[in-house]
Amino acid sequence: MDLTVFLADRAPAADDVARGRGPLEAVVVADVHERRGRDLFGLCRRLGLDDEEANDAVQETFLRMWAESSRGVVIVDPEGWAFRVAYRLAMDHHRLGRFVKSLTDRLSTAAVRVEADPADRMAVWAAVDSLPPRQRVVLYLRYRADLPYERIATIMGITANGARNDASAAVRSLRGRFLREDVVR
Repeated sequence: MDLTVFLADRAPAADDVARGRGPLEAVVVADVHERRGRDLFGLCRRLGLDDEEANDAVQETFLRMWAESSRGVVIVDPEGWAFRVAYRLAMDHHRLGRFVKSLTDRLSTAAVRVEADPADRMAVWAAVDSLPPRQRVVLYLRYRADLPYERIATIMGITANGARNDASAAVRSLRGRFLREDVVR
């Protein structure tokens, strides 16, 4: 028997049922649980789950076994199938943990914003007021009104690339102005 294939995704054939390979009876599921429940728990613990997570994985394994069998899926090797499902549940748990950690890391770094000094903010907007009118409007709509370039383009009757170019030129001009001021100080 090929141990890599534990279940056949098909309804039981008449000769399968005659040979005892039909949907699992409750007694078979209970027997596998009785004989292999501790081993499945041990496997989950060895795979890094804590006691509660390992218990949950074992329960989930038998719930899935019962559900699959009730749907008519033929489980050829119930013990092997149970170990395979428990292993996959443990790995899924680790993948989810890594994903959540990655997500919280990204959110925590994004949430840490250095708040600008109000005086600096006023100086920047005063410098923006000295820019050409079109650049001033684009910067205001982009950075104060938080509008996307496509919307700015519609409002101003220009293209989105034109709005991006005006914003880029304005920022370049402001950088130059503030760098010159820093050098003078």
